[in-house]
Amino acid sequence: MLNLTDALGVDVTSAPWAGAGSLPYILEETYDFRKVTLDGTACLFAEPRNGIPTVQAVARNFERVREAESLPVVLKTDALSAERRKALIAARIPFVAKEQIYLPFMGVVLQDKLYAEPNPREKLMPSAQMLLFAYLYQDSGKMYPGKLTEKLGLSAMQITRAVRQLQKMKLFDVDKDGVSVVIHGKTNHRALYEAAGSYLLDPVKEILYVGGGEKTENLPLAGISALSRMTMLADDNVPTCAYHSRTDKLIGENALSDREKQVRVEIWKYAPSLLSKDKSVADPLSVLVSLKGERDERVQQAAEEVLGGLWR
Repeated sequence: MLNLTDALGVDVTSAPWAGAGSLPYILEETYDFRKVTLDGTACLFAEPRNGIPTVQAVARNFERVREAESLPVVLKTDALSAERRKALIAARIPFVAKEQIYLPFMGVVLQDKLYAEPNPREKLMPSAQMLLFAYLYQDSGKMYPGKLTEKLGLSAMQITRAVRQLQKMKLFDVDKDGVSVVIHGKTNHRALYEAAGSYLLDPVKEILYVGGGEKTENLPLAGISALSRMTMLADDNVPTCAYHSRTDKLIGENALSDREKQVRVEIWKYAPSLLSKDKSVADPLSVLVSLKGERDERVQQAAEEVLGGLWR
């Protein structure tokens, strides 16, 4: 563990955090918490007890901790891989590890060399997100995006712009195979998904409540309903499905008025089942992105189960 007093030149005090007992049991079991003061700035150090969870899980966990104590939460660990470190910085999750410090709330980024603060992240275009997910659903480490124009319903120009954005965000390397463009992920599929975390676009742009029947019976499941189809999670009382169209407009209400007759319809920014093996369900990664704000631990655990099944 890096000596913070030597590295930062500040006074450091540490004590057990009394508020840990107010957290959900799963968080108490996952982390050892201590309240740390760095030159007068208070924060919470969270040290994983049995390996570091995924970056997405850490972000959700720390959000829950901040609800109990309005302080920055810092991941404390002995070592981090380069991929994990980049993903944590991209997600702006503070951490302290051996010879590595990232404390954005104090303006501190130290490692073997000094790193500049990352610029605020823009979001992926819908076309770029579809291309990224198409890559993550395949087993190969390379992909020819030009071959996906028909499958994704995109023009050659949209594919080109999507590739440029993914390359600009340092998620992919781009090469040529003859006249064809080929893209290679900069790391393995799981790490690439985590590195893209802060770029990912919520596919849902609007929510309507529509009477069940012909209008909704052929729409793919989305949200909690989709997640319950993929896992053992219980579905909501009001089923959720997804809708996308460049021409037709679905008519519905902005608020639920009859849970016995209405269906929750998410209006998506791109076609929800183009990348799905099961066309009756929206594609899993897009569903998980749409549920990132869910705080229910059962939903978070089900989401982690889906991710674990994608890349064993």
